[in-house]
Amino acid sequence: MKNPRSPAVRVLLVLVLLYAAYTALPAAVYAFTLWADASGERPPVPAPSDSPTPAPTDTPPIPAESLLPNFLEGTALPSSQTEEAFTLYDVATGQTLTVPAEEFLAAAIACEMDLSSPPEALKAQAVAAYTYYTRQRGSGQANGADFACDSENWLVYVPQSAMQARWGEDYETNLTLLQGIVQQVKGQLLTWQGKPALTPYFAISPGSTEAAANVWDPGAAENCPYLQPVASPGDKLSDGYYSSRTFTEEEFKTLAEAALTDTPPDLSGPSDAWLTDIEYTPAGMVKQAQLGGVTVSGGDLRTMLSLRSASFTWEPGPNGLTFHVRGWGHGVGMSQAGAVFLAKQGASYEEILSHYYSGTQLTSPQASDPSGRPSADRG
Repeated sequence: MKNPRSPAVRVLLVLVLLYAAYTALPAAVYAFTLWADASGERPPVPAPSDSPTPAPTDTPPIPAESLLPNFLEGTALPSSQTEEAFTLYDVATGQTLTVPAEEFLAAAIACEMDLSSPPEALKAQAVAAYTYYTRQRGSGQANGADFACDSENWLVYVPQSAMQARWGEDYETNLTLLQGIVQQVKGQLLTWQGKPALTPYFAISPGSTEAAANVWDPGAAENCPYLQPVASPGDKLSDGYYSSRTFTEEEFKTLAEAALTDTPPDLSGPSDAWLTDIEYTPAGMVKQAQLGGVTVSGGDLRTMLSLRSASFTWEPGPNGLTFHVRGWGHGVGMSQAGAVFLAKQGASYEEILSHYYSGTQLTSPQASDPSGRPSADRG
């Protein structure tokens, strides 16, 4: 009788097979995008709707994580002796809210994920979000609150009244689902060296996640060694993986000059020479480039042009400058599309988290030893 393979082995085999195809699939995707350019069609892109799924966004949307002082250093683990709550500054209303942790977490999942996603992907998102925002507790950077939210645009947190208004007759079903997910992972968070890990997440990778040191702070390589590139080839099958933007020469000049006021770029020559010497990271993100003789990071170019990610190529044409973009988000940490893909292949939420935050420890403050230190659920 054959021994059944463990879930971890099955997931590893799936990743190996997909990664073996990784070098062939980009060519197919690129060929398709060229055909799409010629035909005027695009792969389907999520559109705003009344469904429980918001458009993919980076995390954290507000405030920018890299603007928080010492954001790489972490904070203490939460105490299991008191009821947890987060304080949020709502930029939509100007109010500071105190929200119980369980209510906040259910809302945070609703703001980030399609509720039709596999339960294991939703659990992975719940643990990543709880860890991420626990790390921000006590920062006081958002008008004295732990962090900011925008309830009007479903960023970070929304009250249950907003859920009911959007979901209508599906409200009770969706809320029950969210509360069930939260209860199954209540109190669990990822730690590194005894403190909550930095657990960013984003919508769709270009096929691999990115190292934090290439996106935010070079010090992340030392402080957050678990935020390194990992394969996420299933993302290529996601709606919204490919996007493009075309700018007329005047539009591009206006955006570049507005973004680089201190050192204006020289865009007097032909447009095909405006953006040169593009350097890519091993994960496929633009690390830096020369824009009219000025060195600009890939992240700044993404912000300047409002691109979905910094994984892009570009070409001049009769209609202007066209940028072909792969993925959606900053690329660091857990890919939400990748989490959904792995869950559909049978991966547990523990395995998903271990894949994207390799080396962290899944802990539960509710299960502690006599010293008060959380016990490890997995290494």
